[in-house]
Amino acid sequence: MKNLKRKLELYEQLFSMFGPGESRCQISQLASLWHVTERYVFTLLKAMEESGWINWQASSGRNKKASLECRVEPMEACYEAAEQLAELGQVDELLKALSFGGRDAGKELQIFLNSSNPRSQQVVYIPFHRAIEPLHPHKVLRRTERFLVMQTYQRLTTVANNELEGDLAYHWESNSNGTIWTFQVRNNIQLHDGHPLSTQDIVKSLEGLVSHRHWAACYQHVESIRAISGNVIEVKLNQTDWHLPRMFAKAEASVFRYGASLNPVGSGAFSLDVFSTNMLRLNRNSLYSHRAPIIDRVEIWFYPDWAVSKQCSHNQLRLQMPENIATIESDFPATFMLLSSPLLLKESRVVAVEDTSDAQQLLGKIAQQGDSAFKVDYGDYHAAKGALLCSIIEEDDYYTAWLSLFLRFPFKALNLADDLFVTIQSRLEAIRSEPDVEKSLSQLNEFRTWLNEQQIMTELKQENFRLEVSERIKGSAVDGFGWCQLSELWISQG
Repeated sequence: MKNLKRKLELYEQLFSMFGPGESRCQISQLASLWHVTERYVFTLLKAMEESGWINWQASSGRNKKASLECRVEPMEACYEAAEQLAELGQVDELLKALSFGGRDAGKELQIFLNSSNPRSQQVVYIPFHRAIEPLHPHKVLRRTERFLVMQTYQRLTTVANNELEGDLAYHWESNSNGTIWTFQVRNNIQLHDGHPLSTQDIVKSLEGLVSHRHWAACYQHVESIRAISGNVIEVKLNQTDWHLPRMFAKAEASVFRYGASLNPVGSGAFSLDVFSTNMLRLNRNSLYSHRAPIIDRVEIWFYPDWAVSKQCSHNQLRLQMPENIATIESDFPATFMLLSSPLLLKESRVVAVEDTSDAQQLLGKIAQQGDSAFKVDYGDYHAAKGALLCSIIEEDDYYTAWLSLFLRFPFKALNLADDLFVTIQSRLEAIRSEPDVEKSLSQLNEFRTWLNEQQIMTELKQENFRLEVSERIKGSAVDGFGWCQLSELWISQG
């Protein structure tokens, strides 16, 4: 039991990186993770293996990857050790072990004593056909990653049932011409790593957003972002925008700070616990500033073979497999479109096509003789030249989803006639300059229609998302991401 607390902390770091199940790793990775020498790594691995926490099978040869299997959850390993210490009457050592990783020993002791089965938690499982990309708010473009960002981070505002509401901000207002916005931010917001969220964290997050290559086109009018007091953020623009607060409700506008591991840390309803090659785990954030989730944990398991077998043809929320399920359809469609110059309609085109199976299939249906095509990352329009075949999902807000698409798309790359390009720019400015959101939305829809009439945009098809849900999971309603709000879920015990 010597140095048990330290051993548990190192094991938790290992588990967070590699997760349950079998993984491949190198000694150099573990030395870097634990900040120890490669020789000492073997000592630690042997101690963990003797405790029954891991299986370790080394491989001969330099830089060869060994086999690692984490057999137990870190808290389970702690409880097993705590039971032995309790039987020996070593209370001081027991409390020290329960405090591993910065935990509150008193609270953990209550859980340990009051729970005859520490595993009796409400856990929802999500089988998925590919690995999830790192959840950095500014970098994710794919819909599932953006959905997960919405669950793990907060933003200044949020859109619910088409109404703009506060999230981190509880009040916002502008000057008389919509060029200076101030946001009053809630006090005492705590990040997942225990640190308080500061106004400087918000400023840095938004500065990173407006300068990022994916999103800069939406925020070219931003001149400055600063904290003007302990809980007030000011955003200054060089042109009128009455709907900036609505744009700040989008996934990429999430607020974070960098933690000790230089990964973004949020304050959302769920915290990221494990991100391994096999599984991503989200834990309930009991200190969430709004209503804390009911379920304790969500685990997304990655099985690439499921894409081949079509077992993940629809998004799924499970308690176990197999089981009785219900299928729910979304009211928010995905729209597939071709953006191109009307001058190219009768000529050969170079078509940039998003790297999704739906987009690839559509290309086969609309391709003209002489066309050439190349793949681009989903949601990344920078490589578009003559034409782009892409899709858009409405997420939580139809208005900002379409406005963001039109602001980000490089219409210059289409080599449009000068008068068409000028019209596009002036219409987008007019949409943001209209204070009434309903009138602005009407202008946006008229612009969408005009693009179709000018044959700059051709909408190819719309498709609703479907979600398969265990019959015992309650509170699910399919959102514009094709998923549902995890914080609203609860499990029927009947």
